[in-house]
Amino acid sequence: MTTMFGINSSISSMLSTDSAIASYQNQIDTKKKIQQPSDDPVASQQIDTLRRSLSGNTAYQKNVSTATAVSDQSNAALSDISTQLSSIQNKLQQAMNGTSSSSSRDILAKEISTATDQIDSYKTTTDTNGNALFPANSSQLITYPIGDSRSVAATLTQSQVFNFTASSGSSAGSTVDLSTLLQNTQTAIKNNDSSGMNDALNQIQDAISHMSDAQGQQSVLATQISDQDNRLANQALTMKTTKSSYEEVDYKEVVPELVASQTQLEAQQDVFSVVAKSSLFDKLG
Repeated sequence: MTTMFGINSSISSMLSTDSAIASYQNQIDTKKKIQQPSDDPVASQQIDTLRRSLSGNTAYQKNVSTATAVSDQSNAALSDISTQLSSIQNKLQQAMNGTSSSSSRDILAKEISTATDQIDSYKTTTDTNGNALFPANSSQLITYPIGDSRSVAATLTQSQVFNFTASSGSSAGSTVDLSTLLQNTQTAIKNNDSSGMNDALNQIQDAISHMSDAQGQQSVLATQISDQDNRLANQALTMKTTKSSYEEVDYKEVVPELVASQTQLEAQQDVFSVVAKSSLFDKLG
């Protein structure tokens, strides 16, 4: 009876150790510390939570990438408008020169018309997703979810870009539409209207200053998007590191355990062999 108990005990010990070896070997083969939730319910729950959080983080990062592309496109457009306005200002000053001829003013007016068309084209330009680059009003602005309870617009509205307040001249204190101003500028040049050209020159300077302010606003949006991009990247890194600590194998810990268990199994097999022989001798009596 005692011998059978010893045999059963030895078999039980060997099975337990063999199971441990299989577990350690699986961890090494799969590189995963947890093979099934029951191995560590608390850690498994943490892993699932982190996995969902990482999925949300990835979605936010994609939105940030889209917002960044739109913001860059918007900034490039504003920069080009500023360049075009500076060119128009220069051509207007040439037209205001008392020695300019009617034919030269017509050429300058046509060149300003071309620049005006380029500026006006941005009113209908779309971003990479087919949305208006500069929406007609704030209700049409596309906002991008870039974090929990956090969204951001990546561009400005048409009124923020193409409307400004005149600081002097006949329209002082009034809102001026950029397209209308440039059309009036061409008319004043063609008619050699000194008063009209002088008025236009002052307002174009206002428009240039306004465009600089618009670029500043766009820069603020770009900074917000960039800052959130960095935050999301840091959050993702932290979550991935934490998730790895829960689920990835620590070879410095597992390999020694595997070797120890294999050594233990060999010892248990030796003990079982002794016990089994003793049982056989007892039966042969």
